[in-house]
Parts: sequence; structure tokens; C-alpha cells
Amino acid sequence: MSAAVENGRLRARGVSRLFEIRLLKARSLKETIVNRRLPPKRQIWALRDVDLDVEPGQTFGVVGQNGSGKSTLLKLLAGVFAPSSGELEVGGRVGSLIEVGAGFHPEFTGIENVYLNAAIHGISRAYVDEHLDEIIAFSELEDFADVPVKTYSSGMFMRLGFSVAMHIEPDVLLVDEVLAVGDEQFQQKCFGKIWEFKRRGGTIVFVSHDPRQVEFLCDRAILLESGRVTAEGTSGDVLRAYHRSLARRAVPLAATGDRRPSGRCRVQEIRAKDRDGTLRDRLMDREPFVIEALLYSDTGIKGANVTIAVRETSGREIGSQSIPGVDLRPERMEAVRLHMDEPPLRDGRFFVDVRVLSHDGDEELAELEGGLELTFFSDDAAAGGPVAFRGVWELPAEQPVIVADAANAEAS
Repeated sequence: MSAAVENGRLRARGVSRLFEIRLLKARSLKETIVNRRLPPKRQIWALRDVDLDVEPGQTFGVVGQNGSGKSTLLKLLAGVFAPSSGELEVGGRVGSLIEVGAGFHPEFTGIENVYLNAAIHGISRAYVDEHLDEIIAFSELEDFADVPVKTYSSGMFMRLGFSVAMHIEPDVLLVDEVLAVGDEQFQQKCFGKIWEFKRRGGTIVFVSHDPRQVEFLCDRAILLESGRVTAEGTSGDVLRAYHRSLARRAVPLAATGDRRPSGRCRVQEIRAKDRDGTLRDRLMDREPFVIEALLYSDTGIKGANVTIAVRETSGREIGSQSIPGVDLRPERMEAVRLHMDEPPLRDGRFFVDVRVLSHDGDEELAELEGGLELTFFSDDAAAGGPVAFRGVWELPAEQPVIVADAANAEAS
């Protein structure tokens, strides 16, 4: 850390963090005494060669999957531990919300922990005396202020911790996923306070799995993968890089749902594949894919009607397609595939259902609801909603026609 750097400025050059974990083995007391050697250790690089520049007053996002190094980076910025190598500079006072209950003594009351946290951050007792009522009121814990915090729920911890962090007048605020704890009303209250801090010129480093929060709050962002920075830029550009990375990852096992077997037929499995045949559950807008339903019948079926339907997480069906005349041979696993060369799904999470009816539609032979969950990501920042529009604009006379599809526009 460096005191010379400007308040609110963050700078990292080649920062890495190594953890050593002892691999404990089950041993008897005799083995422990006779063999005094320590268990073997495993080295894990949580961060590797991270460069970072955050200007004073900037809101900076950090995105990445679990285990990518996001929380380790925040703890380095908070001074919880030092880098194993590299240079790190943080200017000014840091307020951190990186772990629920961090810095609280379980036996102390809420009020006592306010004073304790303030002292840790170098805040005078006189300042806390002046603002104590305000801190407790914001946390909405007036009825529990004199109760030991060991009796608090995780949501109550978060309320008090957030209130203290926001009232110590930090130059830099570090916010991790802890805001996911607690009720929605208080979360909105927290984001209002964060937005107010941002307008006053405070520097924020924000970690969240919710892309809407990152894009709404953050000016710039980085993407961490396996401890390394793989993308940096505006929050929108980094999120699109993150979504492309997620969409490229193969699914290790096909997704399955609650099976409702029938005496004559059952839907064994629903899965999605890309054009290379790789199992996928995350796709980019416009990326072709195939929905494959594996059907099994003990006795065989003639002329069945198979329907594949897609619905939103709310349960509302947004589309379906059926095919009649499907024959299933007895005691054979048969694959029915729906090729989606121009998928209309643009952005969001969706569930896939499969229904099998008799040839006349009077008998339900099998059904599997939610057997597959698909997530779609879009690169088109100018569009919105879960359904992709492929329309063509027509402008007033003397102006060229603008095609919504950029590829078509280049070809026309």
C-alpha cells in the first residue's frame, strides 16, 4: 500500500496472490507421533499478474465466475492481506463490504460493534457519538442495537455492516455479493446510498454476478478468469466478453428434469447441442443449436405427436413447435431433434418442455417439464427483451433502407 497515491485512486501492477493449502490426511495418533512430517502442501494462485487503474470517483466492476479471484482482489484492496508479488496502491480511507459480519465481535452488542468497526477504520469516538443514531436508524436495527450480534441473522449483519461502511466517509468503497443478503426493500435502499456516494465523487469497486447491476452502476470493468484479467473496458464491453466466455463453455452433463413416466412412453432426457455436437446450456443470440429429446417406449408407438415448448422463468410459454406422425420402435431410445437455425431467443433464462401425445391428441403419453434450462446472451446493446426482432426498417423517402440484421445489411 502507498500513502502517496491520490485519495480514491487505485493502482495495481503485476499483482499476484499465492495461497498454500495443507492437504490433511486422516492419521492415527500413533502415526502422528511417529511420523512428525507436516502434510504435503498445494499451491494455488488466486491472482496472477493483475494490472489495475481506477480513477478517483470511478465505479469499477469486477466480473467472473466463482473461483476466478474476485473476492481475493477485493481483500487485497481492503488490506486484509498483502500481495505475494507486484505493487498495489490504494489512496485514502477504504470502506469494505466483502464478508457478512467481518470485523464484528460476536459477544459485543450492535452499538459496541459500531464503535469497534469505526476504531478499526481510524474514526474517532466523538464522530461515532455524533452519528450513532443515524447509523443504527439506517440499519433498521433500533430494537436490536443492545443485543449481542451473535444472535443476528446474516441479513442483520449485512444491514449493520453496510451502514457502518457508508457512514465512515470512505474514499473507496468495496462492495462484494453481500448485498444479495437481506430483503429486496433494503437492497434498494443500499443501492440508493451507493448511487449517492457515486454522485458525491466516491470511488467504488463493485463485484456482482448480476450483469444488470454492473452495467447500471459501473463505468468500467474487468473480467477475471482463473485469476487473470482477460478483458477490460466499458462495463458493457466486458459483460459481453463475459457472456461470450460463458456461452463457449461446454456442459459436462446433459440437463434433466422431473420425469413423469408413462406406461407406454417416457421422455428420458432433453438436451441442447451446438452445430459441432457439443452439449450446451448457454448460447449467444443468433447462434444455431439443436434441441434433442430422447424418447423411450416399451411397446412402441405409431404416429405420436411430439411438442417442444419454451417458456420463461415465470412459467409463461413464449413458443412451441409440434410434429405429428412420429414412430417409436419398441425398447429403443429414439432421438427427436428440433434444429433452431435462426433462434428467436435473445437474452435471458428459459426452460424447455417436451410433450408426447397420441396420434389423435386425446391421450398424453409422456411429458417432461423443465427438462432443460437454457441461458441466452446478446451482444446487441441497442435491442432489448427476451425475443429477437429480425425486422427491416423503412424510412421516409430519399433515405436508405436500414436492415436490423447487420449481416444482411452488409450483404445488401
